[in-house]
Amino acid sequence: MKTTSPHRRFKLKIWWLALGYLAFYGPYSFLIKVVTTRLWPGITGSVSGFRLLPGVVIATALLLPSFITYKRWWKYARHRQFFGLNIPLPRGLVLLSGFGTAIIIGTTTLAFTFTGVSILFALLLMRGGVLTIAPAVDLLFRRRVRWFSWAALGFTVPALLIALMDVNNYSLTVLAALTIGAYLSGYLLRLPCLTKMAKVADDDITRRYFVEESLAAVFFLVTIPAIFALIGRGQIMLELRQGFAGLLTDGVTLPALLIGALYSGLYYFGTLIYLDCRENTFCIPLNRGSSLLAGVVATVALALAFGLAAPSEAQLASAAMIVVALLFLSPLHHFDRVLAKLKVRLRPVQQPQRMFLFVCSGNTCRSPMAAAIANAEIATRLRIPFESLETVNVRALSAGVSARVGAPLTTEAAEVLRSLSVPVKPHAARNLTLELAEQAELIFCMTSAHRKAVVEMLPSVAFKTYCLDAEVDVDDPIGKGMAAYVACARQIQALVQLRLNEIKPALA
Repeated sequence: MKTTSPHRRFKLKIWWLALGYLAFYGPYSFLIKVVTTRLWPGITGSVSGFRLLPGVVIATALLLPSFITYKRWWKYARHRQFFGLNIPLPRGLVLLSGFGTAIIIGTTTLAFTFTGVSILFALLLMRGGVLTIAPAVDLLFRRRVRWFSWAALGFTVPALLIALMDVNNYSLTVLAALTIGAYLSGYLLRLPCLTKMAKVADDDITRRYFVEESLAAVFFLVTIPAIFALIGRGQIMLELRQGFAGLLTDGVTLPALLIGALYSGLYYFGTLIYLDCRENTFCIPLNRGSSLLAGVVATVALALAFGLAAPSEAQLASAAMIVVALLFLSPLHHFDRVLAKLKVRLRPVQQPQRMFLFVCSGNTCRSPMAAAIANAEIATRLRIPFESLETVNVRALSAGVSARVGAPLTTEAAEVLRSLSVPVKPHAARNLTLELAEQAELIFCMTSAHRKAVVEMLPSVAFKTYCLDAEVDVDDPIGKGMAAYVACARQIQALVQLRLNEIKPALA
């Protein structure tokens, strides 16, 4: 498993996922309203969401496994042998998450089909509810929830109240309210499972969860409506039965399949947003904001194309408040990083890259500790967040003279660094190379033997290669217990500070 860092990561890929989610959600919600308001060519009678649902779930159930096959992700799932066949089999919590996901998929489609309930009104109720759930799940799993998450809740709750004040204009029937309640219960099942098992920086774990949850969701998504259609009674069950029975002949089948195909696309983008290793109070608002913007676009498009009701003032006001909530949640996660970049851009002349290299034997203990301590010290001296070091031209790296390439930082070294409040980043051991040595402004070795090895291997860098302590070697603490690690790290910290004080021009 890949080493994860407790500090924030800024992966811009999530914003492309949000764009993809928006691109699928707009046509998805637009098409549902076109069909259920009898604007689709050839549809004359009323079309309920329950009649539409069978075609939607079947298309989704076919396309999700096809997509996993195309991506070659089946290998990430856990498999069991049944009668000689190697079959992917989700685990218990993933099955529970898949059940919640199936509820979400079905109720999302149904929520847009009720007469008198606009796309935007349904979105406000559903999205606002999940925004409220997100910080609660983070608190449950002791994930850090920042001040702007609480500030966003201060805008989300009144936004929901304003939306509910508009029920005189849009009749929120008991069935519609139950559907939205079921939708939120699906997230109450899904988010804790997903957070506990899959919100990590390891792509293999992310993909395994995606595949297994999709498999479970597909099973429940088709099975549950089919059972109700077979044994249920009443008008709703009759409409479900009609949807399944008329798949090959019903004029609703084609748009239902298209709606299901669009949902498969938004499920892919939306789920990968949720599985990002950052906290739910970042990922969910980004997902919710994308769908809210898509809903606004779809509502306006329906009003312009077919003369349907435009968003009411109350709904637009509620939507505006949720947008403000999103501004508190997502963009401000990057505020310190943007500020650091701005400071760099305002500098009149960009200085050449300055890199300081620390060298030991295996590059799993002393030299990576020294590089981490140096980077933390550099960030402090430049008055920038540690995460913003990538935006400046000064940093420290490490290497070994006899490293086992790819080996991780020792557990004791990571613990000691954290005790010194030094950020621990993912680490993979590497050997010293000529290219790395030539890029370094200065090379600091842990012992005189290391310096001798570097000079013999790369004579051209002898002039800038020093022992970290000119008089005493920094001894290897591996195998000597935690006390030796603590002493070693403190010795390195003091020496790094002294060496940085000697560097000209000074870091500032």
